[in-house]
Amino acid sequence: MITFKAIVIPGNRRKDGTFPVVIRVTFKGKSRRLATTLVCRSADLTRTHRIKDATILNKADALIGRMRDAVKDISPFDLEDRDVDWVVGKIKDSLSGEDFRLDFFDWADKYVMTKAETTRSAYTSALNAFARYLGRREIDINAVSRQMLLEFMEMVDNEPRMHYDRKAGKTIPSSVPKKIAKGASSRHITKLEHIFNAARDRYNDEDADRILIPKQPFSKIPKVHPASIGERNLGEELMQKIISYQTDNRVMRTALDVFILSFGLMGANIADLYFAKPFTGQWVYNRAKTRERRADRALMKVTIHPELEAVIGRLKGEGGWWLNELHTFASSKDFCTARVNRCLRQWCEEQGVESFTFYAARHTWATLARKAGIDKSTIDDCLAHIGDYKATDIYAEKAWDLIQEANKKVLDLFSWN
Repeated sequence: MITFKAIVIPGNRRKDGTFPVVIRVTFKGKSRRLATTLVCRSADLTRTHRIKDATILNKADALIGRMRDAVKDISPFDLEDRDVDWVVGKIKDSLSGEDFRLDFFDWADKYVMTKAETTRSAYTSALNAFARYLGRREIDINAVSRQMLLEFMEMVDNEPRMHYDRKAGKTIPSSVPKKIAKGASSRHITKLEHIFNAARDRYNDEDADRILIPKQPFSKIPKVHPASIGERNLGEELMQKIISYQTDNRVMRTALDVFILSFGLMGANIADLYFAKPFTGQWVYNRAKTRERRADRALMKVTIHPELEAVIGRLKGEGGWWLNELHTFASSKDFCTARVNRCLRQWCEEQGVESFTFYAARHTWATLARKAGIDKSTIDDCLAHIGDYKATDIYAEKAWDLIQEANKKVLDLFSWN
């Protein structure tokens, strides 16, 4: 049985003449004292130093009630192998949990800085949208609820397209009337969930029964991730049309060339192409999008096959990067992506074909690789997919020769003259 009693220690008198009140916790014949913020004057005590002031006793009883609540659900069987120090630890954790406060946005700002630069913008976009829903940029993490998140998703899926206005210094509705595609809210929710779960991992300690963030509001939130216009296979015929297309428009030529090169390099992202340093023979890099999430740093080795030499020649230009033309084409990686996609949409309109974006190069390569008879495991390696890592994935190096052969099989499906 666990007992509690509010007491003062006669020899623990402060310089100002007051006595601090402590709660004595007794279990299995042993006692420990828990400090409180309560104090007694000499007039509040009897001659034997018992507390007699009713106000102090009521406050002490309320505190003892909270301590009893902290241990009331522990079964006698669980207490058999426990000692008084464990009981006191349980009480302390419970009381500290009552006072635990963590601003979701303050934590999010720190968390986002641990992510790769290429993924930070997605988190920032989600946080900005959440702040628009709340009407402020602060909320205690334990105040985030499932109903709140559902209302947030509804707002995102129905608000107009947003953009950052430099003059206004904030995100405002765009003049473009087009609605954000359904599924934008799911992408935002996924990012917010990552932030929330990271906080739970940081502040909760289940082994010590220390749960400061008990709720899991994201666990039953329905998510819909419709395929975007970029996430589709173009097919051999359309891909061949892109490869063979001729134009004197330098901007359009650059956009098509970087799309073709991404396809020819097994779905390389613009971030990796934009920042690639000059090399000879084989391009070795760590895929920016997933390198922070992979034990192998998403290492990629890509042989530059002769079919791609003409495309690379047009993109090389002069300067300190491998593809200097991309830096002439756009002043930043993000602007490069946006400009390429704008050109691709324009090309689709001119050719009378369904619109696609830069990411279609990666999906097309994966689909045609399957069609060429390449097994799924090799395709995953070619695309640097995260996959389901087993012991063999950790200790066995990728079969780079097989990866290069797989890429050559896909390139051989086309005429490059």
